[in-house]
Amino acid sequence: MTVIGHIRAAVKTDLPFIHDWLVLEARDGQGFIHNWHLIEKALDEGEMTVFTDAGGSVGFLTYGISPSSILQVRSDLQGQGIGRALVEDAIRREEAMNNAVLVVQCEPKSSVEFWASMGFEVHRNTGYSDHQDNAYMQRLSKIRHESVKGDDLEMISIRVYPNSVLYNDSGKGKPDRVYYTMARFNTDNRTLELARRVSVANEPMLQDPVVEIYWYGQVFIGKAKHSEAATIGLRATPNHYGWYLDVIKLPD
Repeated sequence: MTVIGHIRAAVKTDLPFIHDWLVLEARDGQGFIHNWHLIEKALDEGEMTVFTDAGGSVGFLTYGISPSSILQVRSDLQGQGIGRALVEDAIRREEAMNNAVLVVQCEPKSSVEFWASMGFEVHRNTGYSDHQDNAYMQRLSKIRHESVKGDDLEMISIRVYPNSVLYNDSGKGKPDRVYYTMARFNTDNRTLELARRVSVANEPMLQDPVVEIYWYGQVFIGKAKHSEAATIGLRATPNHYGWYLDVIKLPD
């Protein structure tokens, strides 16, 4: 069964209703009611959306898709698509802002399966000891560019390496990730227009990811954060969690 309702920006009159069911659902000192000051803060900052049905606000999400997000649905309505609807709405808004890499903290940890069902994977933050007990997941945008299609497309290979590849005298070794996508070569401005977006997460485990682009040989290799990568078309996400590539600007 799917609940009939709609998503909108939260307003102050939503808070008493939400507060009441959060209080009722708190148990053993646990529950999001203990983060009430954060929920109020999100509302004040315009960073809260709610799912409302005929009875009022039965689910909410704060701070879009981010490590600071709080997602909660009234317990008697869980499993009916409300949380999914809130997250899908937030993803659309993040995509519109070109936040191609999204990171969330899974708290409680039982939410890992939900986030996996929404297309999220492990965000490898190994290296920060104070985060070892926390679970983070990420989503990499793969937006399709519908205008890039036809029989004239050619395959591009994009590889992502850890930072150490630049200082490895014995060769590059295996890439951490490999992406294949089709692209159209524009002879007028020497660009390769990708059929779908390629996103690179700024995962601490990679210690400054290195990107390599292949098209009839190596076109580019370098750190994603450097200006040379921006020159070739790699763009930083506004939320600072990574980079994305839609168009490759070939060197003259």
